[in-house]
Amino acid sequence: MIAFKIEGRIKYKALVEQYVASILRELEIHRLKRPCIIITFRNTLSDDRLGLCVGDEDFALIEVARFSGNERIPYLDMMQNLAHEMVHAKQFIKGELGYNSFGDWRWKNRNAGGYRYKNQPWEKQANKLENLLFQKCFPTNQLRGRAR
Repeated sequence: MIAFKIEGRIKYKALVEQYVASILRELEIHRLKRPCIIITFRNTLSDDRLGLCVGDEDFALIEVARFSGNERIPYLDMMQNLAHEMVHAKQFIKGELGYNSFGDWRWKNRNAGGYRYKNQPWEKQANKLENLLFQKCFPTNQLRGRAR
């Protein structure tokens, strides 16, 4: 089973671990043995991003912001951001997304450095799947009765 580790401050860590395991199954990368995913929850990220994923076929590093500016990001929004970044982790691990020898983006073995952010095919895929993954994989029934 693919190894993952959750770092940083986050409520209901066991719930998040269950959520990540469910996303890994849904993305069909749960049985891979080589890669490792490290997920870190940080107060803020550079450029006021909500999430970030970097990696290659051996690992993925995911960062999820807890605040945007001075505003706390709602817990369920953080979980949806995590789903988005997990799609990118899958893209790196499966070799769909990476970097060419010049440090530009590579998407499905083609140079892809010229795309605007909103037109990047890997972002389109992550945007398309994040809500589906969140709705299917997040155990909202376990949050009932807890402060959100």
